[in-house]
Amino acid sequence: MANTNIELVGLDFASLKSNLKTFLKNNTQFKDLDYEGSNINVLLDVLAYNSYLNAFYTNMVASEMFLDTAQLRDSVVSHAKELNYTPRSFNSSRAQVTVDITPTSSVSSIAVPQYTSFTARVGSNTYTFSTSEAYVITSGEGGVYSLTAFIYEGNILTDTFVVNSSTTRQRFVLSSSTIDTSSIAVTVYEDGGQTTHTYTRATKLLGVTDQSKVFFVQPAENQQYEVVFGDDVFGRRPKDGSTVAVRYRACSGELPNGASTFVSDGLIDGHANVSVSTVTSAAGGAVAETVESIRFNAPRAFQAQDRAVTASDYETILAANFTDIQAVSVYGGEEANPPQYGRVFISVDLADADGAPEGRKQVFYDFIKDRTPLTIEPVFIDPDFLHVKISTTVYYNINNTTKTTADIKSSVQAAISSFQAANLDKFKTTMYYSALTSAIDDADASIIGNDTETFLAARVYPSLNTSQQFTIETHNALAQEIGVKLLGDETHYGHTITSTQVTYQGVPAIIVDDTLGNLYIAALQNNTVELLTQIGTVNYTTGLVTISNLNISDYLGPYVEFKFRTLSKNLQCVQNTILTVDDVDVDVSVVGVRK
Repeated sequence: MANTNIELVGLDFASLKSNLKTFLKNNTQFKDLDYEGSNINVLLDVLAYNSYLNAFYTNMVASEMFLDTAQLRDSVVSHAKELNYTPRSFNSSRAQVTVDITPTSSVSSIAVPQYTSFTARVGSNTYTFSTSEAYVITSGEGGVYSLTAFIYEGNILTDTFVVNSSTTRQRFVLSSSTIDTSSIAVTVYEDGGQTTHTYTRATKLLGVTDQSKVFFVQPAENQQYEVVFGDDVFGRRPKDGSTVAVRYRACSGELPNGASTFVSDGLIDGHANVSVSTVTSAAGGAVAETVESIRFNAPRAFQAQDRAVTASDYETILAANFTDIQAVSVYGGEEANPPQYGRVFISVDLADADGAPEGRKQVFYDFIKDRTPLTIEPVFIDPDFLHVKISTTVYYNINNTTKTTADIKSSVQAAISSFQAANLDKFKTTMYYSALTSAIDDADASIIGNDTETFLAARVYPSLNTSQQFTIETHNALAQEIGVKLLGDETHYGHTITSTQVTYQGVPAIIVDDTLGNLYIAALQNNTVELLTQIGTVNYTTGLVTISNLNISDYLGPYVEFKFRTLSKNLQCVQNTILTVDDVDVDVSVVGVRK
């Protein structure tokens, strides 16, 4: 009969040993033994220890069987393979350069071979960049032959394999763990090297036949990747005994990012007079995808099935394939103002820049276009940055701390910076006022409260002495003032919209609204305003500001900043807007009180 006194809940060493004792004490043959002083105590220790090890091992094995609980990278990668997800590899940093070659004798063309190398330095480290394809320059102006091309960081390596059909499951695992998988090139030499085949990479079976010379890339153990050939049904398998040469770049991830000066490593087509100028500095380098990123992206990529239909499909596919994307927002053209049917708008913010340069957006477009329905046109637009201006007075109990007001101020500034990193600088987010004030209160144990005011701000960069149009989408309802229309002798404080100082027709002025939806340039005179000209309109409900005729001769600072009073203290951003806080937008005052 089963012993009902055994408890199966506790799996730690002490609980296991206690359960064994309880079991033996309830057995008449062992009930009078001294379990603490006799030799049986040692045996119980061994049994408990063995049971504990088995329980721990079983738990670890069971955890590795599921994507949600697996801890080992190889286990997570294996589960991702079942979802047809290939984790991101290292990405080579990429730069665009112009190479000028001046021959010392007359030539008709200059060949720039594939993998022509260049050297760059970042700090004390030296990195090698190279071209990814061969070029031929057929014409030169003034005796100078110029080529503008992209170069990629990394050392060019080649792994060689011999196909052996007697091996049941031969694998072609590449040796480096820092491969940029987009650089993999496969050449197969058959019939003793007399026949050469160039294989291309395939990412899906659509259109692949038994004669298609394609290879697939899939993750292997130890952060490596392997090349997989077809089975003569989907994809042609190389002949037995043929030699497979796999060439690729092994790169340094994000370390070469920012490189801006490049030097040719040697002669190019026999010419020594080579100069290199930089078009765009190196960017886009990144390390391999992390375990947590794989765990998050694999199910969503499987859901998207490598095609972009919904907004989340676009966001998942782009984020999963480009490591330099910090944030991405996608919305349909029907949500635009005015609606633009048949389009999908994509806004990307890179980790090392505000928005994305045109060259990078073209790369994103080329990638996503093949995954977009035929009738939909993807359009990449720059993010609109809305700035949150924070003015806070912090009160702290002098009796509870030895810190100075400067120390408290520094702690509050650090807390606001941490709050920004955790909650802002991304698309489709909301800054909750209560969360901000709580973060300020929690900056130091001596703080007893704060009086915080926030404003929404937008910046424009107008050309001088030119009539221009601007549209500012705040996406937040504005606090419309109740009262009569703006008069010439009314002070400008308290209006929904105010701007930094500009110069209009030689007169110092600001831009204000009149509480009825009109926007004016108004001259500053002894703390009052005098209307000069109407330049636009305001929609207080939607937060849309339309400036139709801004013509100024000067402005203070690097930009004209518009400050908005919002209806709600909780600030939101939608579509292609990002909420951010600059250091200049934070004003902290500290007041000590005794309690």
